[in-house]
Amino acid sequence: MGIRSRFVLFTLSLLLVSALVFDGYLVSSLGSGLAKQAASDLMVRGALVAATVNASGNLDTEAPRLANELAAAAEARVTIINPSGVVRGDSSVTGAELETLESHATRPEVVEALERGVGTSERFSSTLYGRMLYVARRLDRSDGPWIVRLAHEPPAIETMIAEMRTRLLYGTLLALGVAGVLALVSARVFGRSIQHLTETARTMRRDLSKRTHLRGNDDIARLGQELDALAAELERSIGDLSHQRERLEAMLEAMQEGVMVLRENGAIAVANRALRRMLLAGDMIGKQPIEVVRNAELHEILRESSRTRKPVTRELSFGSIRRRRVRVQVSPLAGREGRGGLVAVFSDVTELRRLETLRRDFVANVSHELRTPIASIRATSETLRGGALSDPEMAKEFVEIIDRNAQRLHRLVEDLLDLSKIEAKELDLKIEPLDARAEAQAVVDLLRHAAEQRKSHVTVEAPGGLWVKADPRALEQILTNLIDNAVKYGPPGTRVTVRARRSPDRKDRVVFEVADDGPGIDAAHVPRLFERFYRVDTGRSRALGGTGLGLAIVKHLAEALGGEASVESALGKGSVFRVDLPASKEGPAEPAD
Repeated sequence: MGIRSRFVLFTLSLLLVSALVFDGYLVSSLGSGLAKQAASDLMVRGALVAATVNASGNLDTEAPRLANELAAAAEARVTIINPSGVVRGDSSVTGAELETLESHATRPEVVEALERGVGTSERFSSTLYGRMLYVARRLDRSDGPWIVRLAHEPPAIETMIAEMRTRLLYGTLLALGVAGVLALVSARVFGRSIQHLTETARTMRRDLSKRTHLRGNDDIARLGQELDALAAELERSIGDLSHQRERLEAMLEAMQEGVMVLRENGAIAVANRALRRMLLAGDMIGKQPIEVVRNAELHEILRESSRTRKPVTRELSFGSIRRRRVRVQVSPLAGREGRGGLVAVFSDVTELRRLETLRRDFVANVSHELRTPIASIRATSETLRGGALSDPEMAKEFVEIIDRNAQRLHRLVEDLLDLSKIEAKELDLKIEPLDARAEAQAVVDLLRHAAEQRKSHVTVEAPGGLWVKADPRALEQILTNLIDNAVKYGPPGTRVTVRARRSPDRKDRVVFEVADDGPGIDAAHVPRLFERFYRVDTGRSRALGGTGLGLAIVKHLAEALGGEASVESALGKGSVFRVDLPASKEGPAEPAD
């Protein structure tokens, strides 16, 4: 029910109740007044009749006549009763019937008149068979107290009251109709403002910029003004909260660390992009951690922090295919009654741990690589100090041993320095168009003597006019390391083919291949061939003067030039090392005359 309907109903109800109360009071007052007026009138007439009767002589004989005469004058039934209660005269009863009337000494009005002088009563008359109003007066005579009683039918009060009620009902209905119309008009005028406020408030649920624009000093206008002020304050507060939330979300999404916020019931309230990427999870909001992360250790530290309300830090492993090491820091959030949610920060330390392992392996490998030549140099020098210098042939042999180990140390240090520069991006690379065939042929010519010593045959297969974008020294070192390895680690008579061609998949790439028909490499070693200090045959590699860094340098140089290095090999089928580099559309510009 709308406010206008309630207003009209309330107004009509109020008017109806007021009318009913007024009508009831008026009817009651009218009935009481009419009854009192009838009794008072009958009393006056009774006094006049009593005075006339009292002035008569012998009432025993005169009573019937007096009753009849006075009844006509008083317009009422007149009854004269002797001191014994016997009716001696009655205007409504004939002479013959008087003897049959019972004693009236016990009638209420008679009893009251004998006691007080005047008595009244309204009761049913057994003589006249109707309701009558009685007034009795006592006459103090010499032979005792006589009673003169007047009786009259009570006025038709109920009929009058019913008629008045009908008139009052019509008047009340008319008043209610007029009041209803006036209330409806007032409600419409009043309801327009209320409806405007209601519609504006409903719109404010979706758009807080909406305003009532009510003016004035009445209650409705002031309510609208307060509503406008409240909406403006809410709009500012929500705007501030939205900006803060956006900044917080932007910060969370930009973080490298994963962040998970749990509510008091353990459900996930916040999970940023880094966490979803780290845990390979989709939508996490509203779910329990156990539903999205199958890691018993994580749930254990979440429970521990929630139970103790203290921070807990632990390093965990995630993922079954790609294992990741993650440092998880769980801290409790303040809440009601000492309870609250949790915030967990996930830091991916996989790369850090890998680098730490690489550092340890690097230190161990370098130490191992340095220990052998240094030990050889120390042993040889001690032998020379011990007297071998006196034997020229032995001294010459020991000096050659020292020289070979010194050269090996030199190569190792040079490779380490080159690799360090490449990884630190400190190489001064000068990218320019290079003739792929000419570069490959130059390196082959440089290593031809070494190949001939190993009785290996090295050929170049490359079309003319194939240009590649690269640094000349970097490309030379890549090809040198690959061809030198093919010659050095292949058996005598190995055939090595150096190819350069455009990539069949991408026309903007040039592929260099160094293929040999040597013994090949076991598939178990292939994934690690480009790691530093990794050797398939450790003893043989050191004996041939290898440092274990050649292929690592190839890989990092290829990446520095915008390419990549790869290998295919199988036991008994030889090996093919590839380097993919960007192609150049044309050669170098001709110098101006």
